[in-house]
Amino acid sequence: MELILNFVINGVKKMGSNFHHLARGIIINNDKILLAHAIGHKNTFFPGGHIEFGESAPEALKREIEEEIGLSCYIEGYLGLVEHKWEKDKELHCEINQAFKVKVPEMDVLKSPTSRESHIEFYWVSVNELKKHNLQPYPFQKLIPKFVSGDESVWWESTLNYELDEDNIG
Repeated sequence: MELILNFVINGVKKMGSNFHHLARGIIINNDKILLAHAIGHKNTFFPGGHIEFGESAPEALKREIEEEIGLSCYIEGYLGLVEHKWEKDKELHCEINQAFKVKVPEMDVLKSPTSRESHIEFYWVSVNELKKHNLQPYPFQKLIPKFVSGDESVWWESTLNYELDEDNIG
């Protein structure tokens, strides 16, 4: 039996495919942070992806990084959670991003990793350039600099109660 998740937002029935539970890897090396970019889109995001049913967030993140860049990684710790919403093709999408500090021992910060997925590219940027690269969800733009400066408190941020605007449309 297939279970389909439905929910109602502003009186409109939405399908479960508009909900995304994601594991994101924060990979910092020599004052640079690794960003992913979906080719043809204006925003960037952290490496990682969807958590499959029955899979833990750390397991999903390790799998996604292996799939995306072909390298093994290890999780150094949990950083926090960001809830986010955006509109695509006039449909509301909501996501939960669980963020982890990740080490990829074989990764070289002097060159961008080669993507194993044709629709994604990766590159290193300075932490102070996150807004310039339109990092999404946008709460990461303020959380990452705090983390890099030594604030190790667990995060929780949400855009779910904000109106959609240019800053939070994916």
